[in-house]
Formats: sequence, C-alpha cells, structure tokens
Amino acid sequence: MRTVLALLSSVAITLGAATASNSAENDPLHIIVSLKEQHMKVFRGTDLVSESKISSGKNGHATPTGVFSVLQKNRHHRSNIYSNAPMPFMQRLTWSGIALHASNNVPNRPASHGCVRMPYAFARELFKMKTRGTHVIVEDEPREPQVIESRFLLQPEKIHKVSRKHDTWINERIRHENRDMVDPNTRYASRILITRRTYKEDLFDAQRLLNKLDFNAGDVDGIMGPSTWGAIVRFQEAANLKPDGKIDNTLLEVLYRYAQETRPKNGRILVRQHHKTIFEDEVAITEPEKPLGSHLLTATNFDAEKSDTDWLFVSLNDRVHRDINLRSGDAIDPTSARRSIHDSLTRIEMDKRVRRQISRLLTPGSSIAISDNGLSIETGNKGTDFIVLTKPESQNQALAQITD
Repeated sequence: MRTVLALLSSVAITLGAATASNSAENDPLHIIVSLKEQHMKVFRGTDLVSESKISSGKNGHATPTGVFSVLQKNRHHRSNIYSNAPMPFMQRLTWSGIALHASNNVPNRPASHGCVRMPYAFARELFKMKTRGTHVIVEDEPREPQVIESRFLLQPEKIHKVSRKHDTWINERIRHENRDMVDPNTRYASRILITRRTYKEDLFDAQRLLNKLDFNAGDVDGIMGPSTWGAIVRFQEAANLKPDGKIDNTLLEVLYRYAQETRPKNGRILVRQHHKTIFEDEVAITEPEKPLGSHLLTATNFDAEKSDTDWLFVSLNDRVHRDINLRSGDAIDPTSARRSIHDSLTRIEMDKRVRRQISRLLTPGSSIAISDNGLSIETGNKGTDFIVLTKPESQNQALAQITD
C-alpha cells in the first residue's frame, strides 16, 4: 500500500498515541467513539494516532449512534439551550445539538446531555487537526478502519486535461467529457449514500399516482390521512383488490401498472458535495428480505491520474427502522446486528451508467455510507453530509433532549 510515513500528533496526556505509522499524511481521518468503553480513538488511514477517555450522554440524554461528520468548529462555543454553558473546542456533529467538546468534567462514564465530552488537552489537540468533514463513528463497541477489496468498489475515472499540444477539436472533446465531473482537488470530499426506498417514499408515489388516476388522494405529502386512505380503498375496489386501505407490494404493483409507469427499484444512491445533493439515481437490492446493515467505506490512497483508489471500511451494529418495507411483503428482522459488508456489497446492483457517473464524482477522501433506513431525520438541507443513525427510532424520540 503506502510507504510514506505520516507525521503524528504528539499528545502528551492520557492518550496512548501510536508511535509509528504506515499511512500517508493525506489519508482520511476517522474519529471513533465507543460508548461501552467511554473511549475515543482517532485514526489516520488504518493507523491509530491518538486516543482519550470521554463522557457521553447519560440516561434520558443518550448520545445517538451512527455515522456523522464534523460540520462546524468553534473554539469558544456556548450552549444555546443549557444556560449559555461553555463548550470549548466544539466540533459539531448535528444541527440538533450533538457535538464533541472539551469539559472539566469527564468522569469516564456517561455524564452529558448527549454530547461527547473530552479532556481539555485532548480536545485542544483534536481541534488543531484538519477535522472539518471528518467522519465520526459513534458505536457501542470499539471499531477501527480496515482495508477492503471488492469488485463493487468504484475507481475514479481518469481525467484528461486540456493542453496546447492537442488540436482544438480534441480539447473541445475533453471539455465535453469533463463537464459534469468533480475536480479531485476540491476542498470537500464527495459523500455517497446507498439506502432503501422507504414506506414514506412509496406513500408519496401512491398519492401521486392515485391523483393521476383521478382517485383524489389529496396533497402529495407522504402522510396517510383520511383522503389518502379513502382513495386507496376506492382504487382497490375498482381493481378488484381487498379494500383494506393498506399500501403493500400488491397495491403498488397494480397502481403503477394502471398508471402505465415503471415502478422504481427498491434502492437509492445519492451524492452530496459541500452538503448539497448533486446526483441521485436508483439501485437494486437483491435478497431484499435481508438487511444490508450499516457500513462506512472511505477512499484512501487516491490517484485520479492512474484511476485508482483503495478503500477502508467500518461496519456498525444497527437496528432497522420499523417503517422499512420489503418487496416480498415480509418484515425485516429489526434486531440490532453487525452485518457482513462483503455480503451487502454483492447484493447492491447499479447499472453501468450510474457506476460511471459515481466514478466521475469521486474525490480523495470520498465516502460511501450504506444503511437500510433511508435518509435519517438528522440529514437535512441545512449543511449536513449523509448522517446514518443506527438506532433511528430512539433518536426520533430523543431529539428534544439533546445538547450539553
């Protein structure tokens, strides 16, 4: 892999920092928090560069688990909820109030209102690192990035450059080919999410199609109100289906057929750059009765000129949201579990057109997040990457109880 030694941070506190490195200086950072051990580790590539004790959220204010990224940094931040309490060296993970920050009270047990507290010296050194956009994984068990090889994993498309040595028509062709590519030297890495279509998305489509067929489902808002329920029953009666008002696979198949539209595939792929979605398309998930699990893949050792990159991965325990429905009509087992990433990757199918477009959007440090649970409640239009929540129902219930 790489032979260039990285310059490590020498943090002279209770860190136990690694003393040697096989990773390059520009390899992506991963910040990994173990709630069970009340411990944080910082990796560059696969190398541990620093670590510290932490204090996470106490009972009633649990720190959410999942995949986050550093959205904002503020040396002198103060809480806008808890009496203007100081949160020095703050690194924000969500706009609802979860952050990493320094504290004088880090007892190595849950003690906060949801944030991750760190000792001052460690928080100061972490703040100095180039962590904006860095992925932060919060998990019950300790994890670490590992190298992965798979035929599924994408490689960057080679970039051809305009040159005075080329004929005019060749340069025009190069400009045309490069028109929708992301510059590999961009300041912010591309963020990719692969997930399932959710019940809410099926409900949106059902409302739209029922209105198209003049069954008057009301507003296309993804809410199962009386108008939508009545429209479904009327359509079911007209189509000789059981008039139960439920959205299931049988209803959707018949509804799309009557509307003369093709039903979307059961998976989605989205790409964000600088916190804005720039690309979205469909993927197919085979064996849909099996969860994909939650995984994070990160590009490292990126070389656009050679059209080559390596990939690291971290897999998490997760719980499938109760609203996730399957094409077979079966329910996903919601039990928390850590899934095989190799099995998950073999079950995600995207056509050549989509693969090529994603390859054109790859940058150093690009990441692919995989989740069964659709877009999380924390993933919004207000400046976020794709945030994966591995206990989504718990997080929905706790949103009002967060921020230190």
